[in-house]
Amino acid sequence: MNRQSSVLGFIRSRLFGFLLLMVTSIIGVACSDQSQLSDAVVVDWSSPAGVGSVSPNLSLDLDGVPILSWMKVSEDSVALEYSRWDQTQWSEPVEVGRGSDWLVNRADFPSVVQLSESLWAAHWLVMRDPSVFAYDVVIGLSTDGGITWNTSLTPHLDGTLSEHGFVSFFTDDQDVGLVWLDGRKMVGGSHADHGSQATKSDTGMTLRSTKITAEGALFQPQIIDGLVCDCCQTDIAQTDDGAIVVFRNRTEDEHRDIYYSRMVDGNWSESKPVASDQWLIAGCPVNGPSVAASAGRTAVAWYTEAKGYGQVKLAVSEKNSDTFMPALEISSGDSVLGQVGLAAIEDGGFIVSWMTFTEGTKGELRLGYLDGSGHFGPSVVATNIGITHLAGLPQMVAFGDRVILSWTGGDKSNKSVQVVSLDQSLIKK
Repeated sequence: MNRQSSVLGFIRSRLFGFLLLMVTSIIGVACSDQSQLSDAVVVDWSSPAGVGSVSPNLSLDLDGVPILSWMKVSEDSVALEYSRWDQTQWSEPVEVGRGSDWLVNRADFPSVVQLSESLWAAHWLVMRDPSVFAYDVVIGLSTDGGITWNTSLTPHLDGTLSEHGFVSFFTDDQDVGLVWLDGRKMVGGSHADHGSQATKSDTGMTLRSTKITAEGALFQPQIIDGLVCDCCQTDIAQTDDGAIVVFRNRTEDEHRDIYYSRMVDGNWSESKPVASDQWLIAGCPVNGPSVAASAGRTAVAWYTEAKGYGQVKLAVSEKNSDTFMPALEISSGDSVLGQVGLAAIEDGGFIVSWMTFTEGTKGELRLGYLDGSGHFGPSVVATNIGITHLAGLPQMVAFGDRVILSWTGGDKSNKSVQVVSLDQSLIKK
């Protein structure tokens, strides 16, 4: 045997011994920690909705725990179901209601929320006349923590064959209520008329509000704005000074920018623009804003094409201020699709979500973080979206140190609600 062979043999021997020692050590650790590993907490964020589920909505209960709701579509009916996060997994689904005449729409979808210690509310949409696309809002109430839903009512009493939808719930001291888009003044109540000229006194979509008791009695109805965009989602946040609602307004010359109104002394204030993009568009873009409040600060995120390409913007109103600072451009370009979400973070910052187009029907759901000093870091891809049109309005809430996202996935014949959870540290770079 030559010297080189001896050296190689020595190295192999030492290497084998080292590997054997490592394997023995690993086995020893595994054996000694076997009981500990078997007791490890496994967290399952996968969707509880199953196949045939669409149009998710995410809200937070009074303890900040996520509530996920969705529509379950079968051959002869549609059900509204929800699940609440239970430490390591979603609870068993609870059925709120079911009907054979419900509207299933990717942009205008139901919700389930907790409004007070005893009162939960839900809403869904019932089609009244498909020929003119007329549908009503139906509110469901539960006074036992969302277990049973015994009271249902319609918050609008106009009785017209028109569109009523895009609901957001709010609280005001001991009162609870909702806002919605109301088409009672629209001629024919049809989407075919959405691009026509309108004035605040004749045929425009309005934004209305009412308050409601736990027994289902309605009181204090109010028109918040007499002319708004026809099918962009509304959103509400609870601030230290009361509720704030955001929506896409519509001027008589067809500029459609984001406006807000605050609850002051029990009534909604005159609506004002968050920013003046001057987006001139004759029809509704179906791309509403999102609002969130944290540590006395209020933020609004929205989509616009005022410059001819997609932009996602975000503006902040500081504590004790009734105006918003100049907007930040979060993302822009022809690939930006909008459908924004916004969540307040315990550190005083905000996380914003939006969709972008990649190729074919595919896209990405992206996240970005605005810290308390106003710095916006680089965005990250939270998940890939197979069919952007099918996804609808992706939902987002912040829960502890995580971000929870949900959207409609699958394909056209096998739709299913998807859920993903990310650690906030991945976004706060």
